[in-house]
Amino acid sequence: MKTVLKFPFTLSLLLGASSVNAEINLDPQFTDSMVLQRNTINTISGYSDKEDSLSLTLDGKKIHAAQIDPGYWQLKLPEMPAGGPHTIRIKSTHQNIELNDVLFGDVWFASGQSNMELPMQRVQYTYKNEYRQDNFPQIRQLKVEKRSAYQGPLKQLQAASWTKATQGNLANFSAVGYFFAKKVYLETGVPVAIINNAYGGSRAQGWMSEAALKPFSDDYQTVQNNKNPEYIQSIVDEDNAKKQIWFDEINAKDLGKQYNWHTANYNDSHWRTMSVPGYWADQGTEDFNGVAWYRTEFELTQTQAAQDGFLELGRIIDSDIAYVNGFEVGSVGYQYPPRRYTVNKSILKPGKNTLAVRIVAPGGKGGFVPDKPYQLSFADSKINLAGSWKFRFGHKMNPAPSTRFWAHMQPNALYNAMLAPLKNTKVKGVIWYQGESNSGNPEQYATVFPAMIKDWRNTLNQAELPFIFVQLANYMTADSNPSNAGWALTRDAQAQALKLKSTAMVTAIDVGEWNDIHPLNKKAVGERFALAALNQVYGDTSAVYQGPILACASLNKQQKIQIEVENPQHGLSIKGEKLDGFAVSQDGKSYQWVNARIKDDRIILTAPNTEQIKFIRYAWQSNPERANLVNQYGLPAFPAQINLSSTCH
Repeated sequence: MKTVLKFPFTLSLLLGASSVNAEINLDPQFTDSMVLQRNTINTISGYSDKEDSLSLTLDGKKIHAAQIDPGYWQLKLPEMPAGGPHTIRIKSTHQNIELNDVLFGDVWFASGQSNMELPMQRVQYTYKNEYRQDNFPQIRQLKVEKRSAYQGPLKQLQAASWTKATQGNLANFSAVGYFFAKKVYLETGVPVAIINNAYGGSRAQGWMSEAALKPFSDDYQTVQNNKNPEYIQSIVDEDNAKKQIWFDEINAKDLGKQYNWHTANYNDSHWRTMSVPGYWADQGTEDFNGVAWYRTEFELTQTQAAQDGFLELGRIIDSDIAYVNGFEVGSVGYQYPPRRYTVNKSILKPGKNTLAVRIVAPGGKGGFVPDKPYQLSFADSKINLAGSWKFRFGHKMNPAPSTRFWAHMQPNALYNAMLAPLKNTKVKGVIWYQGESNSGNPEQYATVFPAMIKDWRNTLNQAELPFIFVQLANYMTADSNPSNAGWALTRDAQAQALKLKSTAMVTAIDVGEWNDIHPLNKKAVGERFALAALNQVYGDTSAVYQGPILACASLNKQQKIQIEVENPQHGLSIKGEKLDGFAVSQDGKSYQWVNARIKDDRIILTAPNTEQIKFIRYAWQSNPERANLVNQYGLPAFPAQINLSSTCH
């Protein structure tokens, strides 16, 4: 007996099909090599422009049949154990759609902003062996193309594609997501898939439904405004027009372009010198906006000149074009990606060679980011390019006009386009790396983030969907003043979401980079996510994912501050020679560093006037470089802010 499914007409006018026979299309996530969640009923969905009858078979066995109306349709697959490959066929009156190499396993969302989105290609030089040699065809990724939508939730993803983690095929995998999936797969033997729907720069509000945003009046009002396409278009058009004028002037009046400052034989002897790396505003030059040129020379041997070179120019603020001997070798249009350019041997020569770099800084303080590699490498040698370069302004400008409308910053927009269309997808859980774009208002984030988690669970109809998140990595110049909290407040806002059931948190305060908001150590973060999943979701209590948790502080009999640790069973250790990173305060505003040591399974602080101390902090800074308390597995202690109690019992 056939099951008749009725769905409202939604898409036939948009599809524009005019054939006599119905045209059946699957949603973009249903393709060859897909992974479906094991041990649960899965939904296969798509749309049709006309009435039709559909049948669903799995490995030749008929599973489901339905009469469908024009528009959106769904078919159900029964619960299946882990494994595969399987073949799924969906047959209509005139079509036969076949999906091959289908696996059942564990499907995880890998979501958030750029540190989750950041692909393996960006870290290929950090993880050369994994990038080139790993071959795990049962690890797969569904990459959801970045989109935004403003007039309500979409029924289908606009674009998505599946990729297998086979040798040489990792480039577009989320790096964090891949290392997470790899460890879970190796530990469980179950096929693992990640749904990579992260969007760089996104706020948590972007991933929330309109209903969930009602308590947040400013964002909710923005959602209402954005429903008017003309409103958005007018802002975008005005922004683009102002930017075009700014960049047109740069390009027209840049003396470097007019007089070919990129060429090999240009005489730059009258230019001033500038240290590279470094910013021009820090070297006796005003913090101006516009375009500047840098030039340097380097010597090559006959052997070096006969090889292709690999040019690394660290990071540059903001955009750059690099020239070797007058030939362009690479460019990047914004500040965050590392500059890595291949220099073909055909443009190199023995003896003197020249390197010129054109930098455009729309917001001032342009230049080369410190503590990054600046070198030209060959198979058998490296040339250090850091040092004194020639420098000259090409054209000075007022600051570039600001952008008022960023798609990734709009509330509700990413939810509509990149989450809501997946609402019927069954998943094992979520790993989440986000918070940088909410760091400007940590107090609000403490409310927004848990609301977002609840909203995802409601959308995906999984009330206790496992949700694992990471505290922000250490970033920015280390501050000697322990009173300045910075990103510690955002990390604390993240930690407050642990009040929700089925949540877990890992921390990355020891694997960041002070000068890069996109640190390269994605393996540590991915594997910590995996440890949390193995412990909390898969029930492997031997998988330790938390460092020491500082729980309570009181005065001992010697009038010293004694800090109790919630999980002492994993040991206390120091990464370095002396325990550090603890600060105390009498008023909760002005803090001072204090000496600390480990005694058995406690931390003992030594400070003057302990009877007056009321507040204690550990690793409570944007870049807590002093913090070095770890457990026996090398996992860092979580940042903590504790009130001194009369007793911990």
